[in-house]
Amino acid sequence: MTSFASTLWTLTQSRQITGKTHLVLQALASFQGHRGLFPSHESIASRAGCSTRTVIRALETAYRLGIVERTRQRQKVSGRICNGVNRYRLIIKPLEQARAAAAHYTQQLKDALARRKRAFLSKCQNDSELNSQSNFFNAEPVSAAGMSHNDLIRWCESIGYRGST
Repeated sequence: MTSFASTLWTLTQSRQITGKTHLVLQALASFQGHRGLFPSHESIASRAGCSTRTVIRALETAYRLGIVERTRQRQKVSGRICNGVNRYRLIIKPLEQARAAAAHYTQQLKDALARRKRAFLSKCQNDSELNSQSNFFNAEPVSAAGMSHNDLIRWCESIGYRGST
């Protein structure tokens, strides 16, 4: 944990994290035990002396920097899948930090793309002019002339162009 503390100190001095984020991450590290690291946001907030929302923001910063990795756990309760406890892992090695940050950004990108696709499909269903997703997702690529590839070939043939030989 000493290495994690020095990582936090370095990040605070370089102003990559705020003082509150530093306190939240110190509180998170203090929960480390032999079975792992899985405190609730409320427990971390209580120990750090801040709000739950501050804890969530601080953890997001830590995921982005790659110094903390979260594993979400799901539980089946009464036939429904619900969120379980989050397991955390403190990352000290720079290479692992870069990998964790990249994994976090990749997941954020996937989530954002899924949200945009849902919003687009919802708009398409509500719009009477568009036929769901057929025109957008199944269209042929358009050339620089504003024609589809096949239209461009037919046009070239109509003017007598047979390609270079």
